[in-house]
Amino acid sequence: MNRQKEVKFCFLLLLCSMLSIPVKGKEKATAFRVFDLRSEYQTNPIGIDVSPRLSWRVQSKQRGFSQVAYQVLVASSLKQLNVENADVWNSGKTFSSQSVGVAIYNKVLESRQRYYWKVRVWKNAREVSDWSAPASFEMGLLSADDWKSGWIGYVPGMPGRVLYFKGTFTPRKYIKQARAYVSGLGFYELYINRKKVGDHVLDPAQSSYSKRVYYATYDVSRCFNQTANSIVVPVAPGWLGTPRLRMQIEVTYQDNTTETLNSDSFRSVIGGPIVSSTIFDGENYDARLDTDKLYMPGIPQGLMNEEWAWAHNTDDPTGKMVAQKIEPIRVVEEITPTLKQEVRAGVYVFDAGRNLAGWVALQVNGKRGTKVSIRYAETLYKDGTVNQENLRNAKSTDTYILRGGGTERWEPAFTYHGFRYFQIEGLPDKPRKGDIVVKIVRTDVAKTGAFECSDSLLNAIQKLVVNTEASNLHSVPTDCPQRDERMGWLNDLTVRIEQAIYNFNLSRFYPKFIDDIQDTQDAKGTITCVAPFRFGMRPADPVSASYLLLAQKCYEFYGDKRIISAHFDGMKAWVDYLCARTKDGIVDYSYYGDWCPPREFLADPNGSGVSKDTPGKMISTGYLYLCCKLLSDMAKVLGKQEVALRYAHIADETAKAINRHYWNEETGGYASNNQASNSFALYLGIVDANHIQRVVNNLVEDVKKHDYHLTTGNLCTKYLLEMLTEYGYIDVAYKIASQTTYPSWGFMLSNGATTLWERWEFLTGDAMNSHNHPMMGSVGSWFYKYLLGIVPEFEHPGFEEFTIRPYMPQELTFAKGSLETVKGTIKVSWKKEGNMLTMDITIPENTKAKVYIPAKDKKAITEGNRNISHVKEITWLTERDNNIVLLVPSGNYHFRCKL
Repeated sequence: MNRQKEVKFCFLLLLCSMLSIPVKGKEKATAFRVFDLRSEYQTNPIGIDVSPRLSWRVQSKQRGFSQVAYQVLVASSLKQLNVENADVWNSGKTFSSQSVGVAIYNKVLESRQRYYWKVRVWKNAREVSDWSAPASFEMGLLSADDWKSGWIGYVPGMPGRVLYFKGTFTPRKYIKQARAYVSGLGFYELYINRKKVGDHVLDPAQSSYSKRVYYATYDVSRCFNQTANSIVVPVAPGWLGTPRLRMQIEVTYQDNTTETLNSDSFRSVIGGPIVSSTIFDGENYDARLDTDKLYMPGIPQGLMNEEWAWAHNTDDPTGKMVAQKIEPIRVVEEITPTLKQEVRAGVYVFDAGRNLAGWVALQVNGKRGTKVSIRYAETLYKDGTVNQENLRNAKSTDTYILRGGGTERWEPAFTYHGFRYFQIEGLPDKPRKGDIVVKIVRTDVAKTGAFECSDSLLNAIQKLVVNTEASNLHSVPTDCPQRDERMGWLNDLTVRIEQAIYNFNLSRFYPKFIDDIQDTQDAKGTITCVAPFRFGMRPADPVSASYLLLAQKCYEFYGDKRIISAHFDGMKAWVDYLCARTKDGIVDYSYYGDWCPPREFLADPNGSGVSKDTPGKMISTGYLYLCCKLLSDMAKVLGKQEVALRYAHIADETAKAINRHYWNEETGGYASNNQASNSFALYLGIVDANHIQRVVNNLVEDVKKHDYHLTTGNLCTKYLLEMLTEYGYIDVAYKIASQTTYPSWGFMLSNGATTLWERWEFLTGDAMNSHNHPMMGSVGSWFYKYLLGIVPEFEHPGFEEFTIRPYMPQELTFAKGSLETVKGTIKVSWKKEGNMLTMDITIPENTKAKVYIPAKDKKAITEGNRNISHVKEITWLTERDNNIVLLVPSGNYHFRCKL
């Protein structure tokens, strides 16, 4: 009997094993899936105007997933896609690990057409995923001929007013689909039947309006009734100065006939309840003017009277119409502020709890004609009232005049403010909880990074950095959100880019801004200090390497090759201009240099932020060297080998010139032998090998001489921390970062800062005294690059491969954090316990990392409960600088070793 059981068991075992053998020619469904499909870095976008690059992510239950091939199907309808009829494009089985930026080749896409796509991937010859869930993208208006509307405005009257353009639409039949293509300059909102369409604010994105104007596409299919519908578009002057509107609504009926409403449909224009609105001064709203006649359907009687006017055609702006691909500005958070005090009868001062960008929303009940004012500020006077001195010419005041007759709710539409405190006057009664709400407003980019460590001060600094960056993302990376400036300064951005790109998803924001820079370029190749160009100088200070760094970082972080090819000629023209401005290899001008070091190191302590010890022309020439190196590297990406060699040679010659002019053999350092000059030279990699140790020693000694405080400005603070870390002085860098006395980030915190200051000093008054200024925030990238050790690689863009190399200061016991990438989430956590170190890391699917573990012997490292030599997924690479370097594929790993 037992013998029969054994025979049956063996037979079943054999049968199961036979069934598990894959049949030749068949592909095996596996435990991995494709998800998060994106078109041009967006999820199911509508109204795009470029052939989109397609991206996806993979989720696997097993370690070591690597895509070896993919297949993409693109169809003209969901029905066609579901039966796998790729009537637009079929990539075929493409042997590639690429999952980011896959282009649709040799296909002409049509205006207004929606396309559907899906993808599957192979792990090997046999294992293939299921098809992904379908995704889509819809094209906007691809040709100038697609625009049936011109620009309209009302030039003769109502200067400075917000203009309300009005139209009426009665559908002829039942609507199948409707799209509104809209641009109103400076800012606009679209209302259909008195309901706002969408959740955008401060639309469209800023631009140089003579070069390009952004429009948004809205799905308004469900916004219309079958009866008469009112369409009202308030347009504020914004950055243009005079309201302009260009809009067309395209309606497709159920029988596929179409109807287009162009500018002729919206020529009725009137002033409305938003009496005036400017970016710097604020908004004035008179609710008594918010009348039914404004929103009622129908053409007003007696146009060109004292109320209504007839909008005229205009020939400006002249820029090309471009689909707005950047994330819109939105209200991203609401805060209930604290009533700090009633400083005198009826004057209430509130505290939002932190410095921010946005506005105040009111709920109020009172007599008709009552005027309520809100004044915004970053600081208070001793008597508790708001101090607006550092806003300079910006009045930063909103006013609301009550209609009367019940509870009224209001918030501004076409302005924003930088503030922590605000002062309200004119309220009929003492405000109750919920009557006053603070709304935080910024470009709605997703947060992608997280950092935490055992030092609460560093955690507070990270929060400081993130709050500041978030306050300065308003379709351009502004320098500040509060005073009469709010510009996209390129010199600040040079050292701000990395910090921001670790903390936020800027895959669409940065390509938009590099277009802004390109739009400032003239025939000589010069760009301007600010983009769009509303302020500053032409040519830009040579420190504006951000032009090239934007392209480099988007390539590294997002695998965006198109940004390099699209802007290569412009970047090259700027570098050529700088080369033409050299004498004996040294760039012959500088405006800012290492801007705003601590006060004692300023050329004029009571004047501008120019350093007295760091030569501006050395900084300018150093950035020429850096730009030549960047241009050479990007030329290689594009296959331009001769160009790459040329600019590598110019870089070498520039390095020689810097050493010839600024190396001081007697002191063993550069220029004045200060922190800025030496750290910058080390960062550039131009120091002679025989001189490196002298320069490093001088750098360390200078830090010690200043009791572990920095003497650097906005640029070289970044290089100071990074070079100390890379040359073996992580503890010295840590002491600088964790200082609490002046000058330091801790000093800002100890003086109540919730965002970074423009100066290392606590200053108020009518000068450069912003308290929400990201240019000193490069310490944020140091947290990610060095304490967590997450670094992308230019040679493997889009995190195809990357490095994890944490540096561990003696005084830190743990650090942990994450970074959401185009491949997935990277996680790093390390912790010291006695003489043992644990490291937990997560590497996303379809990528791998070089992991540095601070151990002297690979035999002393375990992963899980096994020595790493027994973990098949892990490859030992080398030993370097007291680290064991491992190549680790996707998955979760738990390492332990002795310190």
